[in-house]
Formats: sequence, structure tokens, C-alpha cells
Amino acid sequence: MDIRKILDDIKSDRVKKVIIDTDTANEVDDQFAIAYALGCDKVELLSINAVPFTHEGIDHKTGVEMSYNEIKRVLAAYSPDCKVPVYMGASGAIELSGGKPIDCPAVRNIIDTAMASDETIYVLGIGAATNIASALMLEPAIKEKICVIWLGGTSLDVGHLGEYNLVQDYTAGQVLIDSGAPLVLCPAWNVTCVLYARFEEFTRELKDKGPMCTLLWQLINEYYHGAKKLGAVNRPEDYGRTIWDIAAVALLSKPECGTFKIIPAPIFSEERIYHFDDSRHDMIYLEALDRDTVYADAWPCIQSLECDGEYIPRFTEETEE
Repeated sequence: MDIRKILDDIKSDRVKKVIIDTDTANEVDDQFAIAYALGCDKVELLSINAVPFTHEGIDHKTGVEMSYNEIKRVLAAYSPDCKVPVYMGASGAIELSGGKPIDCPAVRNIIDTAMASDETIYVLGIGAATNIASALMLEPAIKEKICVIWLGGTSLDVGHLGEYNLVQDYTAGQVLIDSGAPLVLCPAWNVTCVLYARFEEFTRELKDKGPMCTLLWQLINEYYHGAKKLGAVNRPEDYGRTIWDIAAVALLSKPECGTFKIIPAPIFSEERIYHFDDSRHDMIYLEALDRDTVYADAWPCIQSLECDGEYIPRFTEETEE
């Protein structure tokens, strides 16, 4: 698939068919990306895949189950009749499987959706690339049917590849960037990290504005109180979060927010640094992102959701401001 045609399509007004592949319970930004996609008229959200993640005390199987349940919680806040299907992702990492793909419902969802479509399916990867890489390994023909917008890695001028989504399954990242599938690489450092917002902005844009906005504001509030207990902040105005993952939706909803460059795909080397080879296939590299353009689009999309669902809190009322 011609990468220049893909970039032209991204910049067009055509409504894009989208699968979100997300480690939703890992932090706070994935929930914002789901809400943004639900409220965006430039995106047709076909389905959502749960992605595994690990933290201390959480293994891949537990992480993917947590992500699956958190996706369900977000959709429940939107509507009890929400028809967006949710698929369980891999319970491990390709890096730990001897380099073998991990078959699961999320992987089959990517393959089946792509192969049945007569237009490009945009897979928004906002977690480890495990599901996406497994799908490419099991059915290479989907390379001609999909474009992956993946938040992973670091900017080309950073001296290491120690970014969270990539290191969660480094082998999956290597498979993805080596596959030749159309790819928009959206580095964390120093690109999507610009999507920082302060507690005051979250409160102004989200508090008391319906079940979905309440869910998102409560997530921010929960993390603020966790930071406060650790002594990291004293006052709400001192606190903020980077909502990295909304970048993937913003590139389709408001493509002028990004500065794109077509380059030969770099190599994720075994030394976990970039290597470069000009003979490699081309990909799209997100060189820069305009923070204010993204949020000017994201907030109205999220606020426009006509929610009739149930807000299910994750923490007790005494932690509220």
C-alpha cells in the first residue's frame, strides 16, 4: 500500500473506520482516547481490543483482563445499549513466547475486520503492539488492508528506546516496524508528551458534565489524590497529567495538529536504540504535535457525547475535591 496515499487519506475529510487497541487500565489516557473516538464525527469506531500490560504485582494475563473490564466500564458510562464490541487481547508477550504470535479474540478481530473491509482500517495502537504484531504474523495479507497509528518509541533524536509501550513487548514492536504494514509512528518523547494538562483544565472541561465526563474527571482526581498522599503535590493547581493517547484519534479527527514526515522505517535494534538504513520501506513519522489544536478538538468531542449510561466510580467519595 502506497504510504503517500495513506498520508493523503489521513489528511482527507473521509470518515475513517477504526479499531482501538488499548491497555485501558494501565493509566488514565486510554479512557480519554475512547471517549474522544466515540464523540468524533471523523471516526467510525468499529471495535475495541484489550491490550496486556504489566506493573509490579500485575502480570500480562491480569493486565489484559483489567483492560478489558475498564473498556467495559467506559462504555457503560456512555450507554447501556452501546454496540461497540470489545475483544480480549493476548495474555502474554511475543517477547516471552519465543517470538511466536499469540492468538486471541483481539487478534482475530483485527484480521477478520481487515480482510472483510473494502477500505483501509485504521488500527489505533495505544498500548503494547502485541495484538497488532500477532495479527500481522498470522495473516500477513492484512498489510494491504490496514494502517497502524501506534504510540510507541521515542523521537529519533533520543538516545534510547526505553518507552513504556515498546518495552512492554519489544519483540512485538520490532515485528510491527519491520512488517512493511503502513505505519504512523507517534513517539512519546519528545512528541506526544506535549499533551499535558493541569488539574484546573480537567475540572473546568469535565466536572458535572455527564457520566462520561464525570468518569474522566474522577480518574484525574483519583491520580491527583494518589500523588498528594505520596507528597508529590500539595494543591490541585500544582498537578497535571499527560493524556498521550488522544494523539492517535486527533491525527484522524484534526490532522493539521500533526507535522508528518515520510522516512525509511528505522530499526528497533537489539541494543534498544535506533539504527537507520535508507533502503528500508517507508513509514510516516509524527515529527511534532500541536497541543492546543488537539485539545481544542478533543474537549468538544468528549463533551458532545449524549450519555445515558451508568457512571461506576473506582474510588470512594472522601477523596473528591
